[in-house]
Amino acid sequence: MKQSREAGNRLLEVALDLAADGGHIGLFPHERLDADAVGAAVSLARALRFQGCASTVVVGEPVPESLQHLPGLEELLFYDSASCPVFDLALAIDCHGADRLGARAACFLKTPLRGAIDHHVHEGEAGDLELIDAGASSTSELVFGMIWDLELYLGRPVFDSTMAVLLLAGAITDTGRYSYSNTTPLALRQAAALLERFDIDVSQLNYDLYERTTVERLQIKGDILSTIRLAGRGRILLAHATRAMLDRRGAPDDELSNLASEIRAAEGAAAAFLLVEGEDGSIRVSIRSNSCFDAAAFAGRVGGGGHVRAAGMTLGDLTMEEAETLLAREAEAQLEDCLNEGARE
Repeated sequence: MKQSREAGNRLLEVALDLAADGGHIGLFPHERLDADAVGAAVSLARALRFQGCASTVVVGEPVPESLQHLPGLEELLFYDSASCPVFDLALAIDCHGADRLGARAACFLKTPLRGAIDHHVHEGEAGDLELIDAGASSTSELVFGMIWDLELYLGRPVFDSTMAVLLLAGAITDTGRYSYSNTTPLALRQAAALLERFDIDVSQLNYDLYERTTVERLQIKGDILSTIRLAGRGRILLAHATRAMLDRRGAPDDELSNLASEIRAAEGAAAAFLLVEGEDGSIRVSIRSNSCFDAAAFAGRVGGGGHVRAAGMTLGDLTMEEAETLLAREAEAQLEDCLNEGARE
């Protein structure tokens, strides 16, 4: 916690220096935008502009339909490969670096001074301008702390109602409405602080984030659940969505990762895998764990990452059947290893 605060303060010091010199900061949330990435990036950009520092959130894709109810989205800049703003500092948001930025990676790497704000598991030492805290519930939790410290430093309010809704959305989704094991006491205190200061309809926000749906989404959910297969003596659950399934329902594939958490809730499940075929033929895998199974370690084998209980990865050059067979075999081996290690202890 102390190291995180020091890293956040270093970033704020740089931002204050840039503000005095007319500097410009670019914020780059990860590909396949989610509420935490958008909420943290837009909130921090607004706070930086409050202190006089030009800041721009650069995205490479439209915001998913499921998140278009969030405020502040009009501030996003859609990346054009023909031009890249000249930034004095580039920050990766909710990811560690360029590997999750897609086509925007070139724009990010073009800026000599770079940093990151992220709460995912990362091996190695964080750089001077990298706020990396895997113990935080969300990147929104980390950004809240930075804005809080900025208020204390400036001696006047910085948070506004838009930031409050965005930061709550990020925290709510990354903690599963404060039900996942990554929920921290600090996350709950932050939520209370925002609700005390701003008039936020939490019921409506939760409805928009979790319950608002369409017939097509309900249908594809049923289709996916019907594909569940068991491995590892019933302790590993795998389900999938092919492009044909998605196209037949006319359903978008954003936010399907939430379904992985529902599959994990099955009694006796130690780990759940949801495989979704992308338009390019690659297979995105959402992993959820209930046990000693380390989802982040499993995903990290092929360049993925995340948290012990929730992670993601992408597979290429495999059919859906081949990918499920591979994942089932490797997951069963990892689960047996961690169960045996626990037994020895």
